[in-house]
Amino acid sequence: MKSPHWKSEDFRVIIGSSRITYDEKKETHNREVHKYSLLSAVDFLEHLILPISSRPFITRDASTKKECRHEHMTIDDSGKVVFFVTTMRKKETIRVISLRRANEKEREVFAYYTGFEEIV
Repeated sequence: MKSPHWKSEDFRVIIGSSRITYDEKKETHNREVHKYSLLSAVDFLEHLILPISSRPFITRDASTKKECRHEHMTIDDSGKVVFFVTTMRKKETIRVISLRRANEKEREVFAYYTGFEEIV
């Protein structure tokens, strides 16, 4: 049944049925290029779904020509602002596409909206 209000690619979390995945092949590439594991993005999303920490977290939609994507920023365990991208897949699956340290402009946006300023 098609939802009258949500598109299938809209970011959403359904407690009890959402899953989070990532491409194992892209995991190695992401670690080499960005020095972050995609599994860390899974951890960040789990904290969003079950907010058991007080980490600031912001999200926005960011479409590409191929698919609707969602950009997220939060703080890693070292106190650095990280930026990651997800998309929605079938069966309430959130797919992590990439994770990296936020660049200077992204950190400025994060600081503006959350009040958190990373000490570089």
